[in-house]
Amino acid sequence: MDYTPQSSRICNICVNVMLIGELSQKTGLSKDTIRFYEKMGLITASKREAGTRLYKEFTPETVERLLLINQGKGLGFTLREIKQLIDEWGSEQIPRTEQIWIIERKLEDVAQKMQQLNEIKTYLAVKLTRLKNESTT
Repeated sequence: MDYTPQSSRICNICVNVMLIGELSQKTGLSKDTIRFYEKMGLITASKREAGTRLYKEFTPETVERLLLINQGKGLGFTLREIKQLIDEWGSEQIPRTEQIWIIERKLEDVAQKMQQLNEIKTYLAVKLTRLKNESTT
């Protein structure tokens, strides 16, 4: 358990900031992953000094952003693409035509992955059928 000075605990309650351990618990991500995302610029933390220690504090919005990042990864977006979308798409810096192009490319990627998975599924089904037939003879 991380030691947090008493004054820091009061501060955290007042403004709903959290340290990396709590953020990790709320998102299910490891501390290393959170640090990596911060290093990439996907999330930000404010720094606060307490005595000789330096603490990074995260806001509830960071939880939402991390969940969005995970959702993007689940949809097949790379971290670089997710960063671009977060940085530019939300602020409408990406023209609508480019947004359409990005989504169309991602749909093509998904269709290709689905085709590959269907081929694997067919192969496994044939293999399973052969194995079952061999065991009955």
